[in-house]
Amino acid sequence: MPLRVRRKVERGSSKLIYLQVKEMLRSSIERGELKPGEPLPGRVKLCEMFGTNRLTVDRAIRELVREGWLVSVKGKGTFVSHPNSRPSTATMTFAVVWYRRGISEQQNIYWGPLLRGIAEMTSQLGIQLQFREMNPSFYREFFHESQCDGMIVLAPLLEDEMVLRELRSHRIPFVATSSVYEDKSLPCVGIDNFEGVKKALEHLWSLGHRKIAIVDLDLRQTDLQQRWDAFRKLIGEAGYAIDPRWALLYPDRWCVDRDALVKQWLSSVPLPTAIFGADYEMTLSAFIALKELGLKIPDQVSLVGFDDPPMAAFLEPPLTAVRQPVEEIGRRAVKKLYEALQKGVMPEGTEILMPELVVRASTTTVNEQH
Repeated sequence: MPLRVRRKVERGSSKLIYLQVKEMLRSSIERGELKPGEPLPGRVKLCEMFGTNRLTVDRAIRELVREGWLVSVKGKGTFVSHPNSRPSTATMTFAVVWYRRGISEQQNIYWGPLLRGIAEMTSQLGIQLQFREMNPSFYREFFHESQCDGMIVLAPLLEDEMVLRELRSHRIPFVATSSVYEDKSLPCVGIDNFEGVKKALEHLWSLGHRKIAIVDLDLRQTDLQQRWDAFRKLIGEAGYAIDPRWALLYPDRWCVDRDALVKQWLSSVPLPTAIFGADYEMTLSAFIALKELGLKIPDQVSLVGFDDPPMAAFLEPPLTAVRQPVEEIGRRAVKKLYEALQKGVMPEGTEILMPELVVRASTTTVNEQH
């Protein structure tokens, strides 16, 4: 019985186009229109029959090969497999992709728990993982060439928003972690940075601090830019002035020796009563600089940071910090992508989790500072 296509793909459908092609081919096999051992029509013919492009048809066929419905023979073509060779269930594969010029301490501190959350949830759901570091401009090409069902994009930068929009416009399933964009329809999982900064500042204000400095180096990162924006907004709304000398900003952390930079900065400005570090890496640089300058924490300068890795509790003094639910971000990202693929639709919408403030011994009241 020849292969009959009862309808072309529906481009307005919420279901991914390659999944529509995949389901129609599988239905043709189940109905007996394509029999075991029979070759598939050529790719050009299939593109005409389904009204779609070669990349889409290739992806549908690759998945059917992976699931055991089809078998590819090099140099001969693609054939319908025999029923006894088909697995009862198919395993999904997610690709974890990122782009960094090396791995810094901060990324190790943050990405360890993030990847642990991803690994835990994929293991629970029976999903296989691939890992690939590459320039974001290659994400779309990689997806079409790989055997993955969807992508988890780790901590994309502000400038990567257009790449994510392009992935979505080409209906490539992905979820981004640790980044929240103004376009809340993008499939992302991150934290409420405004709320995290607010908790830190309200804690310092309650201790009487008004001369609060901020160290925040990489404003290309969505989280760090949002924390700087929140800092300015909250300070202004509280009626306090921002002394520009107490804002150490730099567009790219890779271009500087941050420890030396923070030490030089602290040596050249009037001493604030408190410092807010926008991430753990910068908080630690401030911690080291204060120690090297002979300034006591918190007696002379209180210190609060964003991110709370285990070692923060073992500093001397232990660090007051805003804690992110990093593992949960990883778990939620996997679950969000998995549930969308189970329904055959694109992941949509941003999920925002709440941080918490962990108060330790690196902050004290102004009148107790000497």
